[in-house]
Amino acid sequence: MSKKQRTLAKPVDIDGIGLFFGRPVSLRCLPAEANTGIVFVRTDLHGRPSVPATIEYLLGPQRWTAIRNGEAEVFMIEHLLAAAVGLGIDNMTVETDAAEMPIGDCSATAYVEPFLAAGAKELDEPQRTLHLPHPLSVSESDIALMAAPQENALTVTYTLDYGQHFLRTETGTFTIDQETFVRDIAPARTYVLRPEVDAFLKQGLGKGASPENTIVLEDNGDTSIDLRFPDECVRHKILDLIGDLFLAGGRLAARILAYKSGHGTNVQLARKIRETCLTPAHQPTGNDRKQAHANH
Repeated sequence: MSKKQRTLAKPVDIDGIGLFFGRPVSLRCLPAEANTGIVFVRTDLHGRPSVPATIEYLLGPQRWTAIRNGEAEVFMIEHLLAAAVGLGIDNMTVETDAAEMPIGDCSATAYVEPFLAAGAKELDEPQRTLHLPHPLSVSESDIALMAAPQENALTVTYTLDYGQHFLRTETGTFTIDQETFVRDIAPARTYVLRPEVDAFLKQGLGKGASPENTIVLEDNGDTSIDLRFPDECVRHKILDLIGDLFLAGGRLAARILAYKSGHGTNVQLARKIRETCLTPAHQPTGNDRKQAHANH
């Protein structure tokens, strides 16, 4: 990892539709100054309100990761945030004309490819990496998620387990650097269980899904489309987890152990990491907390 903060070398434009509501959206991802973090700006709303990608502004729980500050709400941000982590982009302003982020092929490649094409530049400030003083954990029913101290690297081990249904138990371990992320994690696509498909359609969701971009898992283990990796589903879970943990405050050096974790427990761990690792000088102001509380 770079020892300096980084941002995009030039603006990036990304167009697409949202996975859940199928509405068109255009993003303009802009270079930002050091210590900005990632900030979303709703250009379609009066006054162009913004929301920082930190856990204080979390809106949920949902089937996706969403943040809101006043009128500025954005959701399905986890793939974009994961791409930023994987490529070492600390600071970026994301201008968007809609709430839901473009899904592309339901992996992170819609962001990785244009970010790589734009390149990155170092800023004249040292990177801020979150280091854990001790292990942290979250559990909920049969879900478990733990973060343990580790120097100068983020390593994720994830186990996906549906018992005897849908797919065999899968475990994947990856230490996240740019090469590994681009090759092994970013291309992994979203999946859904067959019983969930009808439920989503009844709720008016999944309008941006197609047979080409969403893996449907059948109870007998069959998949609706050919997989890019034999363990593509667990790799996508790692992709989501990396993006969710960015909400803790940026780069994280830790060893993550996850069993059946989803967005709900991912963001619980992100909150614990932020509360544990950040000094009072880096904590949000009282006004920020009041605003975030009001948004919940």
